[in-house]
Amino acid sequence: MADEGSDRAVLEGAGAYFLSIVEASRDCIRVISAEGFVEYMNAQGQAVFEIDDFEGRNRLKYWPDMWPAESRPAVEHALRRALIGEATAFRAICPTAKGALRWWDTTVSPILDEGRVTRVLATSRDVTGEMRSEAQRQLLVNELNHRVKNTLATIQSIASQSLRNAGVDLAVRGAFEGRLMAIAATHNVLTDENWSAASLRQIIDGSVTPYRSNPGQLTITGDDLLVSPKPAVVMALAFHELAINALKYGALSVAAGHVDIRWSVEGGDRLNIEWVERDGPTVRPPERRGFGSRIVELALPGELGGQVDVDYRAEGLRCSIRSPLSALDRVDAFMQLPAE
Repeated sequence: MADEGSDRAVLEGAGAYFLSIVEASRDCIRVISAEGFVEYMNAQGQAVFEIDDFEGRNRLKYWPDMWPAESRPAVEHALRRALIGEATAFRAICPTAKGALRWWDTTVSPILDEGRVTRVLATSRDVTGEMRSEAQRQLLVNELNHRVKNTLATIQSIASQSLRNAGVDLAVRGAFEGRLMAIAATHNVLTDENWSAASLRQIIDGSVTPYRSNPGQLTITGDDLLVSPKPAVVMALAFHELAINALKYGALSVAAGHVDIRWSVEGGDRLNIEWVERDGPTVRPPERRGFGSRIVELALPGELGGQVDVDYRAEGLRCSIRSPLSALDRVDAFMQLPAE
């Protein structure tokens, strides 16, 4: 059995080893007492916080008081959680000792001795560059969103003027403007989510709801799903075309008509969407396939890598969409419309 002297030597050796690891870290590492006072800060921490005299001015200072007022609640909360044995993290701003503003990602963990919290370990990493890059990215995204909105509005105005002056049929003008509006509505949803994804429910609602005459004409059912930008635009156009067809010839053309849109995920990876019309006029198959048919029957399955079946039943049109669930997150996909 080792004697007390050898045990002490081992512990001191282990302490020196761990201290060398802490001192080699590029992050600011603090050891904080159970009362919340800073007992230790590694050399790198003193450097990144631009502290010249840690022993004289910062050691044994109450840790939350070393942060500005706007950041102090997050620091206090993290310290309290650590003192009851829970690790936590926060991101907050804190100037260096020389006044340079910096953002810090800080993790706070309890140090236990025989199950009791005796100290707290706080590790801060400077993420100011990341925050500035994110702010710049957001500024550019906002500017892009503004320009795209203006572009869509300009296209709509030019198209409206040009088609009207050319004597183009009012129905054609309305169809074109409706398609632009469907794209614009989806764009607005994507803008709200910073172009990460759009809600399937919002896509369908924005594409179909404007064409119902009363709330009872439309039922939308399904657990919401997120759709990446490219498939979102194609789906918005497809549902817009189905809604326009229902308004002209199907269930939305009469007050008593009804459209039921529902979707589900089967087997964890298969998306099934159903469009069912009822209580409308007797349905007849179209004599020719127009732009809307090509969007629904060709562009949509091409984008989703699945299958679309349109059944012109006499009692009401049915459209079934089957695709891999992963198709909703296809960031590399692009829309291709069939040639005239």
